[in-house]
Amino acid sequence: MKQLGFLVAAAVIGTAIPARAFENICPYTGQNQHKIAAVLRMDYDAVPRLASRFCRNVGRRAHNAFGSDDIRATDLGRINGVAWVDAGDVISAPGQRLRRARLSGFMYMIGADGVSDHPFMRWAAEIAGR
Repeated sequence: MKQLGFLVAAAVIGTAIPARAFENICPYTGQNQHKIAAVLRMDYDAVPRLASRFCRNVGRRAHNAFGSDDIRATDLGRINGVAWVDAGDVISAPGQRLRRARLSGFMYMIGADGVSDHPFMRWAAEIAGR
């Protein structure tokens, strides 16, 4: 499978924040396994099972995993990949309002073919792949 990247950048009062390319971890190859296990305080061997749980939604359509039926029915776009994000990383798309990750965790990279005209990231736990 071709590795996808999601490039994010932002500017704050004329000062550019360094862009970070988030690497798609799917199919899961053991990237960041020690780090993810430490942050999630989980068994090292459980990380691949958790990562593969999110990876199986790559290629599916992203929908909200919570809210009313109307909110759940909203097609957010195609899930293009899964990235591990550290707390404090810039997760906003270029030209968009600056957003930083509050926590470390898995995020879906969602394409611009749904509710947005630019690719964006959402916490994997908030998304249902259909």
